[in-house]
Amino acid sequence: MNCLIVLSVVLVVAAKACAEEALLPSPKLTPGKVAKRDKDRGGVTLKMEHRVFARYHLPWSRRAEFKIDHLIPLELGGADTINNLWPQNIGTRPYSVERKELLTEALLARVRAGQMTLTQAQEEIRRDWIDAFIDYLGMVYLK
Repeated sequence: MNCLIVLSVVLVVAAKACAEEALLPSPKLTPGKVAKRDKDRGGVTLKMEHRVFARYHLPWSRRAEFKIDHLIPLELGGADTINNLWPQNIGTRPYSVERKELLTEALLARVRAGQMTLTQAQEEIRRDWIDAFIDYLGMVYLK
């Protein structure tokens, strides 16, 4: 019986650590989605936020530690759908919520300047937003 309790505690702690340490969303849970119809731009509801937390095995009591983020940002045509949302830990450094927003602005500027297509920008951020940040804005170091 004690082994089961210890195993349960270890699994809960490991799941919590994985969710907190993940700088990128799970490609299975959040593959990214581009808005194709008006229905894809209906806003993020509280019910959707609860579903995102459940999918990532995070207790709702930890909501204040996370931003429900669009993998493909709305500014780049991202959809308000579950498969484009993930819980991004707001305390993660150095690739934080603010860094992802900075990348979005940089990619949008490149699209406007004709240096890349919107589809290319969406794919860059969907594939691995941290790699895209490094490619377009440089490496960030902890200070």
